[in-house]
Amino acid sequence: MPSSVWRSANCGWRWSSPMPHSTFKPYSVVSCLVLALMGWGGAVGVAHAARVVAVHGVLHLERGDKAQTVLAGMAVQEGDSFRSEGEAELLIRFDDGARMVLRPGSNLRLTTLREHGPMTKRQKTMHMVKGGLRFVSGRGPARHRVAFETETATIGIRGTDIEIAVADEAVADNASGTYLQVNSGAATLQAVDGTVLSVDPGEVAFGGEPELTPKDGSGIKRPAGRKLLGAMLFFKKTGMDAMLK
Repeated sequence: MPSSVWRSANCGWRWSSPMPHSTFKPYSVVSCLVLALMGWGGAVGVAHAARVVAVHGVLHLERGDKAQTVLAGMAVQEGDSFRSEGEAELLIRFDDGARMVLRPGSNLRLTTLREHGPMTKRQKTMHMVKGGLRFVSGRGPARHRVAFETETATIGIRGTDIEIAVADEAVADNASGTYLQVNSGAATLQAVDGTVLSVDPGEVAFGGEPELTPKDGSGIKRPAGRKLLGAMLFFKKTGMDAMLK
């Protein structure tokens, strides 16, 4: 029987016809199979929950104890914190089709980002320290539970296009706090005093610190969560909005 030889440049396997001095090395095969499986697992098994699709300006990403500049095409992970300064902004696309624009001057952390596994366990939770964003839900049955948290409110959505602005100080006649505008769909805003508001398209809601009752007992103490007639000052469209279509 003519001898046969097979080699691998990566692992150095060599197989020849079954002779007394065969050069077949089982341990080499096992070692290389383990390495191959580890490599395939890293390539196939890792599922990125979101990705940066566009960046304007310079934004910073904090992942664990490391900081880096945000680049288009970068994978996004649970626990990532984004900080945009000046006029910088970015667009993120999630695996369920949802898109989010992070506005200039914002600070946002992705606290929970589960895009895979059982539908009942899929969830996105984001904590916003300051700044603004626009979020558009994905379409179809793959949509996940989504919540936005700030220091003064918690916002939940249902098939929605929303905008959120977190003002850390008062601007003109607008108090510091969390502002929510619904463009389509529906959302709820829960303020720190327990007030819950259902917000429909075209409406703006606010969640701030509870007001103090005047010492003399006069005046009316407004709830921490309430609907507003305006506050459009905080909701400004940018070039990234056109990419949400």
